[in-house]
Amino acid sequence: MLIGMMVAGCATLPKDTRVAAPLDTPQIKETLNAQFDNSSEKIVKKWPSLRWWEEFHNPEMNRIITIALGKNPDLKASLSRIHQAWAIAAGARSRYLPSFSSTQFLFPVPLGVLQLPGSSFFGPFGDNSFFFWSVIPALSNYHLDLWGEDKARVRAAIGMARASEAEYALARLFLSTTLASRYIRLVSAEEELGLARSGQQIINELLHLVQMRKKSGIENLLPVHTIEQRLETVNQLVNSLERETQILRDEIARLAGQSPDWGRTILVKESTFPKRFPLPKSLPLDLIGRRPDVAVSRWRAEALAHQVKVTKTAFYPNLDLVALVGFETLNFATLFLNPALPLLYIAGPAWNLPIFTAGRLSSELVVAQEEYNIAVESYNSTLLSAFQQVADALSVWKETDKNLSSQEQSTNSAKSNAELSARLFSAGINTKTDLLDLQYTLIQSQITLSNRTAEHLEAAVGLFLALGGGYESIE
Repeated sequence: MLIGMMVAGCATLPKDTRVAAPLDTPQIKETLNAQFDNSSEKIVKKWPSLRWWEEFHNPEMNRIITIALGKNPDLKASLSRIHQAWAIAAGARSRYLPSFSSTQFLFPVPLGVLQLPGSSFFGPFGDNSFFFWSVIPALSNYHLDLWGEDKARVRAAIGMARASEAEYALARLFLSTTLASRYIRLVSAEEELGLARSGQQIINELLHLVQMRKKSGIENLLPVHTIEQRLETVNQLVNSLERETQILRDEIARLAGQSPDWGRTILVKESTFPKRFPLPKSLPLDLIGRRPDVAVSRWRAEALAHQVKVTKTAFYPNLDLVALVGFETLNFATLFLNPALPLLYIAGPAWNLPIFTAGRLSSELVVAQEEYNIAVESYNSTLLSAFQQVADALSVWKETDKNLSSQEQSTNSAKSNAELSARLFSAGINTKTDLLDLQYTLIQSQITLSNRTAEHLEAAVGLFLALGGGYESIE
């Protein structure tokens, strides 16, 4: 009979809708082989590490990132979301155990009027009304997890908590890579600013010489105007670099959770970076699958898969074991006169039969299934984007490496020309104007070299970002 009641109390499950499928790992072997001379099958397990920025061997950048990881407000908020998600998971686990509750003695309590019909069935009480009052100080409830609903709820909550942890790792990665890029650019901008100011002095000296030659009748106005244009150009460059360094310091301070004044204390004069940032001989293919954004999408999809199961259990009878103990009286007049109130207790099963729901359960199931499909397709998109970003980051890194090598040769040539011109000037063979021209050309080449070096280092940061920054997902 009990089995018959359970079967009769089941709502009819609708036909399953389309279920999205996660993608297999995209192929990137040939792309890596093109970058690493056919050595991508080798695995470098320690690259990158979780503290990847230490690979740059810059104490000031290490200090800034360490402070930011402890002070950044957005990162603190992300950490609080982790605690919140695990609290929700702990709440879901509470359904595994019986619940006990107790009410106050007087409030809230069932209180009302009971009207009995005039029937011989009720004897002398028929056609009378009674003012009843019940006191139920103890109530217990235990949910029998017949269909795996509680287990699915717990697993869904744990999945969302794991997703929150991956979101924290993602926020941490974005913060550290942004700070590294901004600091690298700050060092480069400060170096370029110093070079540009040296260029200002050279152009001012050159302008003075050309003006003197104009007054002596040796030159006309054409070279004077030309030098004046170059002076305005370098003045604009100095102004632009001064503004850029100020903005970069303010941004770094904000990201580190500090005031703008703190940004003035950032050291750049003594900062050094490697001229070349070498990649490892190979990259492990599973690094990409461990990126925090991929982990976030995967955990969310798994959590929503369990949520679909929770929704399906609503189509089956729900059984709770309920017990309560209290007191009850039907004579309000003797409520406070007779302390020995009749004992009231109830113990037994409580059924919830989803028989007539007007399509509500079917709609909720479709919503849950489509949310799962959306999460899976989001995971697929994130996975494809991750592999694309790795391929793009490798391409950018190689390009910046080539550009840096080319600019180094150009700067060396400009330096050799300036040194040769200085020797010729000392020997009286060359003019001061020619010497200053070549020295200014060297300054311009050094500014470009500083920019190319920063681009190369930022490309390395971009590759760390594309590879997930050493994040290890908890499976």
